[in-house]
Amino acid sequence: MAKIPFIVSARAGKLLGRENFSNPEGAIIELVKNSYDADAKNCIVIFDIKYDIIKDEEKKTEKKIINKSKSHIFIIDNGEGMTDTVIKDYWMKIGTGNKEFDYLTDGKRIKTGAKGIGRFALDRLGSTTEMWTLSKKEKNNNGFYWKMDWKQFDNSDKAISEINASLENHTINQKELIKKTFPENSNIESLLQGINLDKGTILKISNLKDDWFDKDIESAFKSLEALIPPKELKIPFEVYLHHIQHPKEFGQVETAFFNDYDYKVIARYNAKTLNIDFEITRNELDLDLVKKKYSFLYINKKSPYDLKTLEAKTFKYSKKVDSILKWKLNDNNTKLLNEVGSFNLSFYYLKYIVSRKEDYPFKSINSEERRSVLNKFGGVKIYRDSFRVRPYGDFGNDWLRLGARVAQSPAGAGQRIGDWRVRPEQTAGIITISRKTNPLLIDKSDRGSLQENNAFETFKKIVTGLIHEFEIDRTKSLNPFYLNQKEEAEKELEQKIHTRAVELAEIIAKERKKSDEKYYGKKYVEIDLFAKKKEEEEKKAYEKAFKKTIQDIEDENLKKEYEEIAQVRSLASLGLIFSSFAHELKEIRDNAGEINLLEKNYKKIVSDNFKRIALNELKKLKENKQYKSEIDNPFQDGVDIIELLKEDSKKIKYWVNYSLTAIKKDKRKRKSLDFSKFFISLNKNWKRILDDKNITLKIEDNLKDSNYNFRGFEMDLNTIFANLINNAIDSFNELDIIKDRIISISIKKQNDSMVIIFSDNGVGLSKVFEEKEDIYLPFTTSKKDNKGNEIGTGLGMYLVKNVVDDNNGKIEILEPEFGFSVKINLPLRKNKKI
Repeated sequence: MAKIPFIVSARAGKLLGRENFSNPEGAIIELVKNSYDADAKNCIVIFDIKYDIIKDEEKKTEKKIINKSKSHIFIIDNGEGMTDTVIKDYWMKIGTGNKEFDYLTDGKRIKTGAKGIGRFALDRLGSTTEMWTLSKKEKNNNGFYWKMDWKQFDNSDKAISEINASLENHTINQKELIKKTFPENSNIESLLQGINLDKGTILKISNLKDDWFDKDIESAFKSLEALIPPKELKIPFEVYLHHIQHPKEFGQVETAFFNDYDYKVIARYNAKTLNIDFEITRNELDLDLVKKKYSFLYINKKSPYDLKTLEAKTFKYSKKVDSILKWKLNDNNTKLLNEVGSFNLSFYYLKYIVSRKEDYPFKSINSEERRSVLNKFGGVKIYRDSFRVRPYGDFGNDWLRLGARVAQSPAGAGQRIGDWRVRPEQTAGIITISRKTNPLLIDKSDRGSLQENNAFETFKKIVTGLIHEFEIDRTKSLNPFYLNQKEEAEKELEQKIHTRAVELAEIIAKERKKSDEKYYGKKYVEIDLFAKKKEEEEKKAYEKAFKKTIQDIEDENLKKEYEEIAQVRSLASLGLIFSSFAHELKEIRDNAGEINLLEKNYKKIVSDNFKRIALNELKKLKENKQYKSEIDNPFQDGVDIIELLKEDSKKIKYWVNYSLTAIKKDKRKRKSLDFSKFFISLNKNWKRILDDKNITLKIEDNLKDSNYNFRGFEMDLNTIFANLINNAIDSFNELDIIKDRIISISIKKQNDSMVIIFSDNGVGLSKVFEEKEDIYLPFTTSKKDNKGNEIGTGLGMYLVKNVVDDNNGKIEILEPEFGFSVKINLPLRKNKKI
């Protein structure tokens, strides 16, 4: 049997290349990348656009059109140039793969191209290309001249092997060639003076295919600004864009560089060790003002939140990636984290609005200038081998979903540690990846973005985790100022109440004195010592009464707000509990489906009358215990249905009662609470679910004969213990040994506080929490699936901490030998806030 080869038409080869350059800007960028791959230190893009003027005599107007046949684009570089062998074996070979294995240049740059179709960018821009190239290996200016007519590819009758370009030896002096092309052009001559052109390549593109109007050239300039290596990478590669007809319009392409910022975070991820090295620079606070007015806030503070570190601005530390992501490492997710590959992140936070509500000692900022910088260079961008991967970080491209995170947690930066989320429009960042170290972060076929595979999804999780480190640091840094403001505001309110009460008391006392003078006479009242003493006592009594009245009014105003907060927290906790036990409700639903199916089968077999008799017989059999098994008892299906219905009825009743009890009106009111009664109720409410799971709840009540006064919301106590018990149940589910499952709660009065210790003997606090207090951070959970997606809400302990804080209490994570334990201290003195 004869074997025949495929023949690729010239047109097919051209289409293959054109698919990768849908617009002329992309083609310009591709050619600049080729200069970078050639180890060039300089690349010059020159637009020589000729215009024709068309006059309309009737309308007396003129229209400027581009003469494409007389216009040219030049790409000039001082890279390594090409020999004739390179031109023949690589440049003229479509789809060459030499960059895949030979990916490192002599200058140790990692080459950006790999598909071997970049030269079709020339075809995308114009029908004719001329190239002068002088290799660093050649001497005496012995270079080569190459010319290509791209129209040859339009002939579908030709095979690709029939397409030819011309190549000849040529003595090349690049500077002289450029000066000859642009005679007496002072701007170009000035530019060439500082550039060494003893080697490199000149590309001249003619018979242009696009109308390059001024706005199009400006767009290409901006694309180069966004795409070429940023200054931070310190790569010796400068790009210039020159427009012959508008010499003052452009020039050197400036790249992203930030010297005015509030925060800078450098993070280096090592995919082998799974370690992350951080370098954080804080540049947000006015240090002189901090030292002058707020130095007392830093007494006994530990690094990196002490005054010394704050003054140093920059500090370093390291963390494991599993601690950042709260992943419990196993073979599967370790493999995912390894496969992402090592990368670096430089992240900047630049706020451009300082809210008047925030009375923090911030440095003054130039909002207009920051907005301008962010509009031009904002967004977290990805650079692979020093060149931009689009569209990541483009305007409106929130690929890390930072905006969604803000909507999920819109709190102010200093209010609660870990609550605040950075807005995408106030960020800038550079992530550097490489073909060498990140082989699974690969382009889609259209070069539009990266393939959304497991490696990319894990990569996004790591980057988001690194940004969250900054968010936590900022909230920890600002939280002392917020608490101080809160304390000062309370003192100010107290002083206002006191001042107003004194004023009212004096008014009443004066009126009383006038009344006494009128009744007893002025002289008599003035010499009556007892009257004066009485006046002072009355004044104090009035002051006390008015102060209490005003305080009660203020308390009543705050009371409604705190009632709503308590209710929201309770409902959130209820939602978490139902989420945890959703499988039980699913079982009830599934059982209902099975019962319906059995009922249909019954209808096919027996009449309505027989069913009535059969059910009566079934009842008798059950009462007399005369049936043995499904085989012996023809009514066993009916027996199972009844038992199932009874059990499901109990479950439904339990969950309905639990829900209604949790949101009863009396629990939404702030009142004096009896802890002993509360824990009796808690035990009753949780008994069924804990019994089903073989968990024992032990409550040690040491409040007998104790007198105390604690005012609060019963809903808040429910929030604390519902979430602690729910977490304990999850912990028991992770046990890999058989043991008694015990939850212990002890309560006692100690001095002026109620001290509660909650413990369970489950698996204990996950090791991913290097800092124990991280469990209080919102949306922070160690419950993940095998791909690292969160299956826990991360809100349970956050809600617990909220309740304790709002009741002026303290919560401490203990270190038991087994399991998990916390100590909660709730003050018994009256809470002045509510």
